[in-house]
Amino acid sequence: MKWKHRGAIQIIRHMVQLAAFILFPELFITVLQALGDVIAALVNGTFSIHALSAQLITIGAVLCITAVWGRFFCGYLCSFGAVQELLFWISKKIYHRNINLPTRLDHALQYLKYAVLVFIVAGLWILALPMEASLSPWGAFGMLISGNLSVAAAAVHTAGFILLLALLAGSLFIERFFCRYFCPLGAVFTLISGKRCYKIQRNGSECTHCGLCERNCSMGISILEKDAVSSGKCVDCMQCLTVCPKECLSANPMPAAAGTTAAIAMCGLVQIGNLTVSEPITALGAYSFDQSETGNYIDGVYTGTGAGFSGDTEVQVTVENGYITDITVLSYGDDKEFFQKAQASILSQILSKQSIDVENVSGATFSSNGIIAAVADALGIENQEEGETEAQSAEQAAELSLSDGTYEGEGTGFRGATNVSVTVENGKITDITVVSYEDDESFFNRAQDTIISEIIDSQSLDVSCVSGATFSSNGILEAVANALNMDFENPNQSRSDRGGHEKNRFPKGEHKDRREEN
Repeated sequence: MKWKHRGAIQIIRHMVQLAAFILFPELFITVLQALGDVIAALVNGTFSIHALSAQLITIGAVLCITAVWGRFFCGYLCSFGAVQELLFWISKKIYHRNINLPTRLDHALQYLKYAVLVFIVAGLWILALPMEASLSPWGAFGMLISGNLSVAAAAVHTAGFILLLALLAGSLFIERFFCRYFCPLGAVFTLISGKRCYKIQRNGSECTHCGLCERNCSMGISILEKDAVSSGKCVDCMQCLTVCPKECLSANPMPAAAGTTAAIAMCGLVQIGNLTVSEPITALGAYSFDQSETGNYIDGVYTGTGAGFSGDTEVQVTVENGYITDITVLSYGDDKEFFQKAQASILSQILSKQSIDVENVSGATFSSNGIIAAVADALGIENQEEGETEAQSAEQAAELSLSDGTYEGEGTGFRGATNVSVTVENGKITDITVVSYEDDESFFNRAQDTIISEIIDSQSLDVSCVSGATFSSNGILEAVANALNMDFENPNQSRSDRGGHEKNRFPKGEHKDRREEN
């Protein structure tokens, strides 16, 4: 089906690009980080459908639509791609020419994006090689479009900003320079979209081989060689269709409608993915066994209690044919978000292994031990972890040695200030409450859930940043350090002092060291 008003295609596409830039400027980074979170969890053995529900829905939305419709994400939704298009358009208006690399060189350079992808997957996600966040050009791009002048100014002082400038400079002379040669997400999409259902068709009998379509292709695809544009490099920008004087190129259904529908669907699914990160686990189904022999436990329904972080955890354990078939949490005193993080993993591990010898959930150690202790109590099993945990807790508290009280502190996140309130009781950090933050909610929540629980569990600031939310993680860590008058160097900003922001360090009391003098 031919689109009579072909100029409208680009108008609609640019409107979608503008809307995506305003509403979802960090979408490219979100998808890449979601992919990294899932791969890292699989490698580390910490994969949980509930814990990674937002990432899984995000990846599923983008990859499924890409497999069916092609790379509409790149042509319609990616803000970095839109910026490259704008720069190339400005350059072309000024210089009236662009650089055309030799075909062989162009094809050879396109393999670089696969090398970048392999480095990120193998080096950063699987092997977890250390790399400064300031080296990332995507991080610098995100800081520049954050809407916060201080954060944007800080980006200028990073190595990532230099790399970003180099990529954008290339885009002035080669259209979608980064997309063609260096984009790791583009490498993934190229592999997936090669067999897509939606393709631009070419009528060879009417084609005059004028070459306008190829000269205007933003990805440098050879269009005249085949009857359909089937290359995985195609970003469905429809520029070839727009400029064809003989209307030899067509798409069915209408490209603008298809692109807009795919874009809206993708955005909707991604947002659903982000929202599900805060949905609670409501139930855990019974575990069934197909065993000819009976298990090691005595049949019955038992209740047990174990000590969590903020109170007791009570569970009901069902044993059938000698096997633990169901564990129901009756009550708990810990914070809901931390407890649910432990609940999903610990209960499934116990049911699967038929043992309490399971791994604690990182960031929810006390809640994990509370559940394990409760199950052990219900089954009459001696739990060695409980005694070890109490000893570790006492040792950590002694090392930190804080004065009791409630303190406030401020740190610098991705888009601005993060403020927290820290409560110390009996020399231990017992609660950390986020008073305010300016970062994107989805990224901040991802950092908050893990960082705060790990600080409380370890009674230390020596915790790992959350992959995909490094800036928010550092902002929280600096704010806690600022509240407790502890040393912390925040890499988010070059202007960050090791102790934090002096003017906000002691808002609720006189200037004194919160650590007890020995």
